[in-house]
Amino acid sequence: MNNTTVFLGYPDGTLAADAIKNGTELGPDFPREWFEIVNPDDPFHLFTFDVTWLASFYQCGYGTTCHGIDGVPSHGCCPHGAFLVDAAERRNLTALVPRLTRSEWENFTDEPEAWMEWDEIDDEPNPKTAVVDGMCIFANSADFPGGAGCALHLHALNNGLDPVEVKPEVCWQLPLRRLEDYETRADGSEILHTTITEYIRRGWGDGGEDFIWYCTTNPDCHNATQPLWKTAKSELTAMCGEKVYDLLAEFMESRGTPTAVHPATAARN
Repeated sequence: MNNTTVFLGYPDGTLAADAIKNGTELGPDFPREWFEIVNPDDPFHLFTFDVTWLASFYQCGYGTTCHGIDGVPSHGCCPHGAFLVDAAERRNLTALVPRLTRSEWENFTDEPEAWMEWDEIDDEPNPKTAVVDGMCIFANSADFPGGAGCALHLHALNNGLDPVEVKPEVCWQLPLRRLEDYETRADGSEILHTTITEYIRRGWGDGGEDFIWYCTTNPDCHNATQPLWKTAKSELTAMCGEKVYDLLAEFMESRGTPTAVHPATAARN
């Protein structure tokens, strides 16, 4: 009799654990390969990149393979709204929202900052995009004539802008996650350490365990024709700068297939 316990990565009984048990998703814990580089413009800024994730063939499945984190495909990962990272992001959105048109935005309003509400992060009030009928206020429904999905993204495409320029940071970063912390070296010097990796369920906090569906370890979403480090060039450049991205790209090009292949990409292949 086999009494081996398989660690699912999430508490048993959560939707995350159930998804792994039924094969909809793969577990989040597996060997990863990493690449470290010092910022050429700042010797006290170290970047660590998740090569296994960046070499994967993941692509967002919104409108195709996406089931929606709440089980509604048209909701994508937008049911809860997006927390804003700082005052600058709030100012940028406040300036941008009046430029959205009724044909781009289903929940159009010309009331200043009606798009925003307050919620808490670590017991501190923090602005976020409002939620209307179970979706972010900027999320157009599936039958909206102007187009389903993010109104901010649609506005960017309609006006020749990069979506990175107009969407909240947490939105345009997905499926990448940037972690930053200051570290003190043994010699007493302090550095900023930036890690760029996969935005797994855990990145959402405890709530991620109870998403009905999630994408990054779902093989159905690993169907891109190019690896993520190429398709997410704009996002990566915004996160680390052009010089660091160029060095990353040079390494990835010369590295080829990583030793630790992402299991969802391997399963898809």
